[in-house]
Amino acid sequence: MTKHKRYVWIYILLMTFVLSTASLSSAFELHGSASLVYVASRYDSYINYRLSHGDKPAWVTTSLMFYNYSGVLYIIKAYNDTEVIFKLKDEGEYINSHVTVLLNNVTVMTFLPKDVSPPIFWNESELISRKTEKSHDPNFKDWEWHVFKLKRVKISGSYLIRKSDLAVIKDGVSYGHTMLFDDPGNPLKEGETFTMYPFSVTTDKITINNKKSLRWKNVTYYPPTKTVVTKHYSFNLTQPFGRGFPVEIVQLATLIYTFDASDGKLIATPNSGPDLWAIGVLDAHFTDEYAEYRVEVEHDNSYATGLVLKSFRINERTTEEVIFNKPKTEVAYIFYGSLILVGLVIVLNAGGVRNRGKS
Repeated sequence: MTKHKRYVWIYILLMTFVLSTASLSSAFELHGSASLVYVASRYDSYINYRLSHGDKPAWVTTSLMFYNYSGVLYIIKAYNDTEVIFKLKDEGEYINSHVTVLLNNVTVMTFLPKDVSPPIFWNESELISRKTEKSHDPNFKDWEWHVFKLKRVKISGSYLIRKSDLAVIKDGVSYGHTMLFDDPGNPLKEGETFTMYPFSVTTDKITINNKKSLRWKNVTYYPPTKTVVTKHYSFNLTQPFGRGFPVEIVQLATLIYTFDASDGKLIATPNSGPDLWAIGVLDAHFTDEYAEYRVEVEHDNSYATGLVLKSFRINERTTEEVIFNKPKTEVAYIFYGSLILVGLVIVLNAGGVRNRGKS
């Protein structure tokens, strides 16, 4: 083997080692605790804009959810701010995620047979009014609509995120990939399975934006950002009890998530996902009205819309740190030492080529 070829092989081996070391340093790991707070906020200017275009007040919501509580399906509409808080805690091979969904100025509805009483999941002190309406469906004359107006509703629950593949696990069921993070060391790719239960869907289109920042009020999310869109899916949410009633029929929908590509955390989404399905929120649609006004009325597409990241904290300190590991000290020394060796190989190889040119 000539000296030139030997240098080339040394260079290839060192680069392989460097790249493998770098990828190992991206494994998902959390030491201690962290929290992510997302919001879909009310904005009166957007509401007035929608009303001026013929929409009814009941149509303009910050969130619309379909929630399974004790086997009964509820339709939930929030007209003031919606806030979703994820509190994460390290538990070895898993991350324990506790979710709290806070809804303000809420209408809760359910459609049930007359002999079935709706189970209550809210604090009765928050109740403003309740009424029962007769069914207008000729096939369900013996059913009734229950409508509750509430000042505030809280939904909460817990599940696990498996660190090895970021799968959402609840009671032994794998719902699919968490919507909270995309591991930069093992990123989501086109054609991969994203959700598994209650339906399976794969990622369809992935877009990286290296130029454009996203904004929300006084927050800026700098590039690169990554948007993941799944393939179309369909499902039917049916109220049980004998014949059943189709509370929600979804056809050809998609899941859309925008991540900070540098550290992987979710920036914004208009929809729910495995993390919310695991606590009973089977479908959700979010609208941050402040951002939507900027996009829809002012035609400023730099705003993140949907359910938007408001704050990200690690161990109760606001930081720019990420949950995905940075290289440990000894790994960093090897990493940078390897770069120096690669540089020496290039210099020696270049010198050898020049010497051969003079001979």
